[in-house]
Amino acid sequence: MAAVSTGTTCLYGISSNVTNTAGVLSTLFLQSYSVNTTFNLSNTVSDETGLTKTARYDDRKTELTIEGICKTAVMPVIGDSITFTINAETAYPSGAKSVTYVGTITAISQNGSNKDFTSVTITAVDYEGITP
Repeated sequence: MAAVSTGTTCLYGISSNVTNTAGVLSTLFLQSYSVNTTFNLSNTVSDETGLTKTARYDDRKTELTIEGICKTAVMPVIGDSITFTINAETAYPSGAKSVTYVGTITAISQNGSNKDFTSVTITAVDYEGITP
């Protein structure tokens, strides 16, 4: 199906450059992903009146969640490394913004129903100072 776009070009769908080292794409029909980047460590100093006067943020942490429909029963293993190309520069491998996410799978959950396909959610985490 050909798409017809008019107006401003925007990012749409899932990147066609999705790759991984954990075999995720061969076991799932990828449906969606989300990326959340925060600081793993934050600290503040307040004055005598309770107003924050200093804030320090360290160690960027990027979490990736992938959702898909199972093609097979074989799934990646928690602890596996995963590389994933995202649409916008919101991942921070080694502390620099990037479209390339590299992390460690920390959770896998499954959802089944008698009226739907079996889906799997894979969660991975990456810390600025750790190379998986």
